[in-house]
Amino acid sequence: MDKEFWVTIAKHDYVIPTEYTLNELKEILFGYLGSTDPELRDDIAYIVYANWLKREMFTKAEIRAHVDELLANLDKGIGETESDSIFLRAFSVLLLAEIVHNDNKKPLLEQDQIQSILAKGLWYLEAEKDPRGYLPVKGWAHALAHTADLMLVLARNQQVGQNELSKILDGIADKIKQPNNYVYIHREDERLASAIIQIFQRNLVTYDEVEKWTNGFLQTDKFTYNGIFQEENSRVYQNTRNLLRSIYLQIPGAKEFPNKEKLQVLFLQVLQSLQRF
Repeated sequence: MDKEFWVTIAKHDYVIPTEYTLNELKEILFGYLGSTDPELRDDIAYIVYANWLKREMFTKAEIRAHVDELLANLDKGIGETESDSIFLRAFSVLLLAEIVHNDNKKPLLEQDQIQSILAKGLWYLEAEKDPRGYLPVKGWAHALAHTADLMLVLARNQQVGQNELSKILDGIADKIKQPNNYVYIHREDERLASAIIQIFQRNLVTYDEVEKWTNGFLQTDKFTYNGIFQEENSRVYQNTRNLLRSIYLQIPGAKEFPNKEKLQVLFLQVLQSLQRF
């Protein structure tokens, strides 16, 4: 099936041609998620599926089956660091984020499935070892950014409560403090910060809990004058500083929420503490 077929569908308001069924075309789209062709992944699989969701063309039962399939994709090739398997995982996460985004607007999923998405999403946040953002020719992998998008929409979901929000915060912190061979340079910190700001806006996690979480970034023996210039520690330091800086910079532009000013002061103080290392 050539790309022009999908262009034609988009031009006709994403209506299904009479000679096909929605499920047949959905199966083809899901087959594109692991493609090394960025047009098939981004411009076709993601965009077309997102528009079908928006137009409520799938039943709730069908969407729930899609969730199960996408969650299973997160296991495929997990632990690999420079293989093309990253595309299937990263774009499955992105479609899960789109499903939860639509659920936030009009309920599609039961609570147990939201909890399953959250649990597997947090597992994936920790388990994904391929940090690459943009790849020449093959386009965006961006697994961490896509996972941040999933955490953002989950943080908005009314079936996600205080305990789950705290788990998201902890999962993000653990990921950023995790030693790796990469400094995130493709605005992953901004996408993670947006998810964190959304958690603050829910006003379910207390200021004291946020303060403890924030100060946890400083409680490491890696950030010493000598240690910070060791290559591995330096990458952790840069990723930590970039995340905290992005949170600090996003707070003023966010809609009003309790403790907004106090949190801005808190993040400034932690950033100043980081500068002393």
